[in-house]
Amino acid sequence: MVYVRSRKFCCCLPVRFGVFVITLAALLFGGLVAIAGWIEVKDIHEHPIDQAEANALYIHAAIFSILALVGGFGLVGAISKKTGLVALFGWMLGFHLGFSIATGVYTIYTLFKRNPEEALANCINGSDDPTVINSCEEGLKILKIIVVTAYCVSWLFELYGYIIVNAYVKQLQEEESLNVASHPNAPMTHYVPPPSNYAFTQPAQAQGNQA
Repeated sequence: MVYVRSRKFCCCLPVRFGVFVITLAALLFGGLVAIAGWIEVKDIHEHPIDQAEANALYIHAAIFSILALVGGFGLVGAISKKTGLVALFGWMLGFHLGFSIATGVYTIYTLFKRNPEEALANCINGSDDPTVINSCEEGLKILKIIVVTAYCVSWLFELYGYIIVNAYVKQLQEEESLNVASHPNAPMTHYVPPPSNYAFTQPAQAQGNQA
């Protein structure tokens, strides 16, 4: 039996466990943030905002929806211990991280560059109801906090996760290499000629010899 030293993260935890936790967290965290984002998109019809901010919300909801899908895909690879699936998940996670940083910077910039009074006026939409006004004021503040926090946490999480996934891929590759080396496809066979005194090997004992 061939054993490969299990790579660790956080000093003592095996990377396979880390990949499992990362994929599960990506699935749950991405799904929850995506749901919250799509709820915000749905509320645009009730509380209109300018087009740039609406686009930012669409991107925000979409990017976390993709994160949830990537997490679900990686979870299958982690459970099945398939090197190809885990490696593909790592590539997808790295690509998603780069894309998320680019779109996240745009989303955060769009949310903070706007005039707060204009944003509040668009949200209130001419209503005199104190409840609507208070809801819009608090909603805009909470929205900014949620967006910034979600992106920062997800970036750190994905970056560390990418490192752990790569370590697990290397471990799986080492295991496969050692398994191939210790279990070749076809065993080597060597021809061993019979001893010289073996019956019927002498010319006088050959088939068809006439005495």
